[in-house]
Amino acid sequence: MVEILHKRVSELGFKDKLEIICEDALKAQFPQFDLVVANIPYGISSPLVTKLVYGANPFRSLTLLLQKEFARRLLANPGDSEYNRLAVNVKLVAEVEFVMDVSKRDFLPCPKVDSSVVIIRPKAQIPHVNLDEWRAFTRTCFTNKNKTLAAMFKQKKKIIELFRLSKMKDSPNKYGVTNSNCEFVDDDEGEESDKEGFDPCSDSEMELSSYKKKIIEVLKAHGFEAKRPSKLSNEELLNLLALLNRAGVYFHG
Repeated sequence: MVEILHKRVSELGFKDKLEIICEDALKAQFPQFDLVVANIPYGISSPLVTKLVYGANPFRSLTLLLQKEFARRLLANPGDSEYNRLAVNVKLVAEVEFVMDVSKRDFLPCPKVDSSVVIIRPKAQIPHVNLDEWRAFTRTCFTNKNKTLAAMFKQKKKIIELFRLSKMKDSPNKYGVTNSNCEFVDDDEGEESDKEGFDPCSDSEMELSSYKKKIIEVLKAHGFEAKRPSKLSNEELLNLLALLNRAGVYFHG
C-alpha cells in the first residue's frame, strides 16, 4: 500500500507534499502535527488514544474512526455502565465529541462490528495535577470500579504498594532508585512481578495497619468511604487524590 501511495502521489505531482512513515504507531516518535484524521487499528485504540492525548505535541483535534463500543466507552459519563478509566483519563485533558455512527455494511468486505466517528479536542486549561500520579491513581481506583473505595483501599496488596511508594517519596531506596522509577502492576493488569527487594513481609503489620487506618480516615472524613469509582466525576477524583496526598499517600513519583 505504501508503494502504491507513493506511485499515485508522484503521478499527480504531489510527491513533495506527502511524507509516509511506515512504522508501529505505538513505538514510533510522532513528528509535529496539528490535526489527526485516522481510521486506526481497533486492537490498539486504547494505547494509541492515550499516546496521542497525553503526548507532548500540542494539537487542534483528533478525528478518529473507532469501534462503536469503544467510542461509547470514551464518551461515557459517571454512572453510565460504560464509564471507565480511559474516559476518566482522556476527559481530564480533552473534550470528546460524538460525530456519527458508521454501519459495518458501509465497508467492503463487511467487518463484524459497527463503528463511530469522534473528535477529541484538548482543553484550554487542565487541572494542576501530576499526570503520572493521576493515571496511577485512576488505575488503582478502577481496578474494580464497582467496589466501594473503602473496600478497594483495604486490600492488603494495595496497602503494601502504596505504603512503599510513600516511604520512597523523595528518597532513593537501597538500589538508588526513587519511586518515579518503580512500577507496580494493578490487579486488573496481572500479578506483580517478582522484583528484587519487593518483600511484603519486611514491613511490620503495625506500620501497615497504621497506614491503612490513615487512608480509611481520609475516606470517612470526606464522605468517600461508601462511594464507588464508577459514580465519581473527575472533580471528585481530583479532590480525593489531593486529600490523600495531603495525608502522605502517593501513587507515583
